[in-house]
Amino acid sequence: MKKILTIAGSDSSGGAGIQADLKTFENLGVWGLSVITSLTSQNTQGVTDSIPIPSDFVYKQIESIALDIDIDAVKIGMLFSKENVKVVSKAIRDFKLKNVVVDTVFTSKNGKPLLEKEGIEIMRDYLFPLSSIITPNILEAEILTKKKIKSVDDIKEGCIKLAEYGVKAVLIKGGHLENSDFAIDILFFNNQFYEFKYPYLKGIHPKGTGCTLSSAIASFLAKGYDTKKAVNLAKLYISGAIETAKNIGKGYPVLNFKFPKDYPK
Repeated sequence: MKKILTIAGSDSSGGAGIQADLKTFENLGVWGLSVITSLTSQNTQGVTDSIPIPSDFVYKQIESIALDIDIDAVKIGMLFSKENVKVVSKAIRDFKLKNVVVDTVFTSKNGKPLLEKEGIEIMRDYLFPLSSIITPNILEAEILTKKKIKSVDDIKEGCIKLAEYGVKAVLIKGGHLENSDFAIDILFFNNQFYEFKYPYLKGIHPKGTGCTLSSAIASFLAKGYDTKKAVNLAKLYISGAIETAKNIGKGYPVLNFKFPKDYPK
């Protein structure tokens, strides 16, 4: 069985973060390992507070796993502090971790900051060169490139710009693209663009979509799929999970991680 390590924050409502990652791993037939970088108080309506785990303890968590278990892929989510960005980057180098998927988590769904401003540049300079793929949404890509994204052409320009930081592949998620009837994601890999286009599900805005997509990509990379195929399978998975999302509280729906039962494992 393939073993996937998620390095991310804890979501007390179970719909995003470490909890979403582990549910995704289980449904896709891989073994989930976890390193917690931060604790949050949140529910389906949003994040109310968060605290970082000390960076030396984040490193110790990774070290304890890497010295015992062969890790087939890594998913990185919320890191919260610049110190955590640095120690996670160091651990990737020290333990030669592979198939590293970085979900650039900067804010929560309700706008709560989830990474210090100083951490964004450190992530770009330290972590991106060690990554197999990064998965920013449009808002995160705008922060990273310091340019507005209004069209598919803008997304492609953003992909090229982000690839200059040494990452092997860039997937910009176009769900936040204005005036579009489709969710258009653009993958830039091996100097080629690949478009993933799905009908935009208006009125359905579940939490944890970025966490789940990046975890699914990591799962399929670990299984030996190339980057394009891994992204395609992950997109099919997340689309089904969104379509069948459930309401468990008063706020955003949560994904149906078990959809569909016959999904390829």
